[in-house]
Amino acid sequence: MYKKTIIIAAFGLLFLTSCGKEELAEEDLVDGRGIVGEQNAEEVEAGNFPLFWESAGEGEREFYTLPELEEEVKELLGDNYWPEVNLSAAELERLTGITEDMYVDFLAERQILDAHIDTMIIIHAKEDYVGTIEQAIESYRSGLIEQNKNYPQNLSKARASRIETINDYICFVQLGADTTSLADRGNEAMMAHCLEENEKALYVLEQAILQ
Repeated sequence: MYKKTIIIAAFGLLFLTSCGKEELAEEDLVDGRGIVGEQNAEEVEAGNFPLFWESAGEGEREFYTLPELEEEVKELLGDNYWPEVNLSAAELERLTGITEDMYVDFLAERQILDAHIDTMIIIHAKEDYVGTIEQAIESYRSGLIEQNKNYPQNLSKARASRIETINDYICFVQLGADTTSLADRGNEAMMAHCLEENEKALYVLEQAILQ
């Protein structure tokens, strides 16, 4: 709980100092590596956020299973984590073209209702397939943006989605939960909110994978 509280406070400070300066432009988020205001991609990637808590010492875990990584994200986001249905290997292949011979393991979870697109995918890639899986996820993301062009709330969520490769783990986060209350403030406000949720998730995943 201490760790969760510190991360939330830190991200609040991050977005107060960045998002208030300039509105998010949709074209800045098309490639999955969002830019906030005048910051460049390197400045907003999860790997460049400061470390907000100390090492756990002798009791620190050295390895997380994929379900444990998922739980870390769920613990931080709480009710703002909406994915609830696990995809099978066949469903992952149908959506992304990623086949079982490309990875060691995977976790893919999305919302039960097709009208909502909150999704998290973590793929532990085989070494020779890291680049192939990255390209497949990029294509999947581009398809989601195209499919949701006529649905403003989902389009903002898709444009704010992020792809991050952490060692041989490829992570795709498309989170944000309920953005209804932000709709009257426009696409930029919805994208900023979703980007913040995605960055929280990626930060937690990176700290767990790299510890």
